[in-house]
Amino acid sequence: MPTRLEDPRPGDRFGIWTDGQGRVAARPLDPATATTHAVLAGFGAALVAAALAEGGRRLIVWRTVRRRYARWDRAWGRAGPDRGRTGTGN
Repeated sequence: MPTRLEDPRPGDRFGIWTDGQGRVAARPLDPATATTHAVLAGFGAALVAAALAEGGRRLIVWRTVRRRYARWDRAWGRAGPDRGRTGTGN
């Protein structure tokens, strides 16, 4: 009967994973799990890139609209209190 890792006896052999310094480490990911992690990381990176691009676009549009409204306000201010209508005051 094979021994279980939870109940080892002296002389039992079992494999363990270690890191470069010889410390016990977790088992490496199997290829399917590693592929899933890589796909999810790529999808997340694409979402972040798209969100940054959209945020930049919205900031540019917001500033452009504010500048346009400021120009319109200045133009209306130059037009005077009659707002350009003829014959509404002297």
